[in-house]
Amino acid sequence: MSGHDWRDVAERASALPYGRARSTALEKALQLASLDGADEEELFWLRMSLTQAYKYGGEPARAFATFTRCLSAFDAAPTRYGPHANHQLLWQFKWMVVSLIDFPEIPLDRTRAVLDDMERRYREGGHSLHAVHGLRCRVARHLGDVAAADAAFELWRTTARDETSDCEGCVPSGMASHLVWRGAHEEAIAVAEPVLSGRLTCIEQPQGILTTLMEPYLRTGRHDAAADAHRRTYRVHRRQEEHYLSSIGDHLFFCALTGNHARGLEILERHLGALDEPPSPMDAMDFAASAALLLDRLAAAGHDGLPVRRPAHGDRPAAEVGATELRDLLRAHAYETAARFDARNGTTAQTDWVRAHLAAEPVVDSLALTEYAPRPRPPAAAAPPSVEPFAEDWSELLEQAERWWRGRQEERARAAWRRFDELTADGEPPAWARGRRAEAEGRMRESDGDPAGAAEHYRAAADHYAAAGREPDRRRTLGRLGAVLDRSGDPEGLSLLERAVAYLDAHGDADDRAASRARLASCLAERGEFARARTLLEETDLDAAGPDLRASALMLLAAVLGAADTAHEDQEAVLARARRAARESGVAELVADAAYRHACLLRALDGAEPEAAWRALDEAAAQPASAVPDGLRVAVALTRGHWLCEEREYARAVAPLAEAVAQATALGAEPLAAHARVPLARAYQGSGRHFEAAEVAEEAVAMEEAARLDVSDRMVLREVLAKALTELGELDDAVARWEELIALHDPEQEPDLTAYLHADAARLLERLDRNAEAAEHHAAAAAVWEALEEPSMVAEGHQRRAMALKRAGDTEAALAASRLAEQWLDRAAAAPSLPRTAELYQRGTIRYGRALILWGSAPAAEAAAEAAAAVELFGESADDSAAEQARRLLAAIREDEDAD
Repeated sequence: MSGHDWRDVAERASALPYGRARSTALEKALQLASLDGADEEELFWLRMSLTQAYKYGGEPARAFATFTRCLSAFDAAPTRYGPHANHQLLWQFKWMVVSLIDFPEIPLDRTRAVLDDMERRYREGGHSLHAVHGLRCRVARHLGDVAAADAAFELWRTTARDETSDCEGCVPSGMASHLVWRGAHEEAIAVAEPVLSGRLTCIEQPQGILTTLMEPYLRTGRHDAAADAHRRTYRVHRRQEEHYLSSIGDHLFFCALTGNHARGLEILERHLGALDEPPSPMDAMDFAASAALLLDRLAAAGHDGLPVRRPAHGDRPAAEVGATELRDLLRAHAYETAARFDARNGTTAQTDWVRAHLAAEPVVDSLALTEYAPRPRPPAAAAPPSVEPFAEDWSELLEQAERWWRGRQEERARAAWRRFDELTADGEPPAWARGRRAEAEGRMRESDGDPAGAAEHYRAAADHYAAAGREPDRRRTLGRLGAVLDRSGDPEGLSLLERAVAYLDAHGDADDRAASRARLASCLAERGEFARARTLLEETDLDAAGPDLRASALMLLAAVLGAADTAHEDQEAVLARARRAARESGVAELVADAAYRHACLLRALDGAEPEAAWRALDEAAAQPASAVPDGLRVAVALTRGHWLCEEREYARAVAPLAEAVAQATALGAEPLAAHARVPLARAYQGSGRHFEAAEVAEEAVAMEEAARLDVSDRMVLREVLAKALTELGELDDAVARWEELIALHDPEQEPDLTAYLHADAARLLERLDRNAEAAEHHAAAAAVWEALEEPSMVAEGHQRRAMALKRAGDTEAALAASRLAEQWLDRAAAAPSLPRTAELYQRGTIRYGRALILWGSAPAAEAAAEAAAAVELFGESADDSAAEQARRLLAAIREDEDAD
């Protein structure tokens, strides 16, 4: 194998994220370089790269050997490796000291010797001892030596920084860690927080500083900042558990202190397998102690029997273990590891830390981590002192209960009926009163979703009314029974309903006539008999009925008209009447329901004033939350958010959509919560809140199968994710989401969108230097445009493909793609639809790209000819900027040609 091969392996390794794959690839490169006879300097820098890979890849113990070997090589010939190598070694000394204390089998004297050697080298090199003091502070904290830690901290804080100090994010983060250890949370925030306003480019930042601040934020009442720090940092830590296991333990600790037990359990289950091969015993101890505390909090909340799913890890298969059993195992592991550290150190510091950690009490009972976290339903408003008291006469009490039930004050009505039972316990009321009470019980059972119980009590009520000689009451109750039976599939139901309507039309009062007709119409509509239902309602004298019945019947009529595809104008007129009747009734639930339905119809009605729909929705939202059913509250909030998104008012859409998700989640309506997350993700993205967009979209994707989200929603989620992840710099994940989006899209529906999706994916792949894959997507886009007979777009696709292939190193294929692009542009130019200036510019772009492809891979004269053609074409298209760029390329090519 040639030297070129091991360098290729090393280059590819450096493009990988930190972790086992990168470290293994660098080990392979080092092995190949050794076999190939690479010189000592090349081997030195490969080992330096390996030390860094081990450090950030979660294998710090393996870094000891490569660091020691590099240090020995440098000491043997310092001038050979130079000042840059010296600086890098001084920097890596810091990693070694931190790692040495994390392994209890390494004697403490060795750590001290390495630290002393580091200080000697810093002094001899004329460097500040700033970093040395910071490490001495950390070692003293590990030993529990408060006085020594404080003294070193003071030196650290007052010593000037230089190029060997940690970065501007890591230094305050480290200082804040000491202050947190000392319980000085306000000081910790004061030291660390101002740095966050700057630009942090270190690989450990800003997640390092935000993790340090989670507990100080929490304990000083900055709960929103604490929740935000937790969410933002965990997003980074979860992707590299082998490096951040201790930090993941910090997140478990945070969840235990804030009542976020479900999220903590989710985190624990995801990362529990990392304990099999932890980065160090210290990381394992931190994680185990925090996990044990979380499970203890779960047990205290009554979930001690909960199974914990342990993921498959390495050769270990997935398994379940009881929460209590796991807690005890983790607690024992933490104490055993702490004892090993203390035995080495001759102190009790680590055991004391574990004990205090496991005894930590919650700071808050519950801390919402997002704007859309579920929260309790608003409590019912306290009854004013003037509220109508229960009547002491049972007959009056029945009238009160009936009024309250019709006014949607169900709890008060139920209480009144219970009070009736108490007043009549010592003597049996007359048959008519027993009928009223049984009918009421049937209505309550029906409202509670107990049709069998409702039917039983309606039958009993009818018998009581018959005994009392109250035929209208009996027929009304039999109508109620008929509706229950019809919905249960009993053929007797519809007959009872129809007989009740016929009788009450002749003998009932206005309310009974309207109510019985509405019951029959509702059952007919459920059967799909919309014409009969409409006729029945339209022939009813609703104006003679009470406003509450009128409003309900009119809303039913509007629904029937809608189901029968009646003109929106006719439905709107009915709903306008329903709103007026609802307001007249004074029943908040009816007002909200009628206003919401009217708002939705007005929004869909051609020619309707847009503000009219908003006014109707505002009226629905203005009703007391405690008086409106949960489902309707969610619908109102979700609709407001949807409309605002349609109007591109994304920032304003976030609040109602977050409220909709929160309410749906609190109700346990997970499918609805998933659907509401779709526009919320869009709103976050549209308002530039890419982190929140990614978080909520990922949650929705995880729920999409159970919620049965349709393809359009799934596509929206992946588009949001792809764009948000791109903004967050998570480009590999963004590419994966683009690929999913392309797979979901039906090219037969919107073929041009398919082409644009391929082009977007290609551009992202190019940013990742995955140019061969990018070329494939450009080819796919070109194929779509070819099918659509858009030759100019085909040419553009092939030109972009040519440049991707050039960057991928495939010159021959790149030239072929460039020539194909020109052929398609020739076809486009033959059509009158392509403006001449556009053709010239596009042709100039092709020739410019071809010059780049040829430069360095063909005679310079060929590349120069293409660049010269590009200059002329850009000039003809009047694009001076492009022409100047082409001139610069031409000059560079000719300079190379002259040099040859």
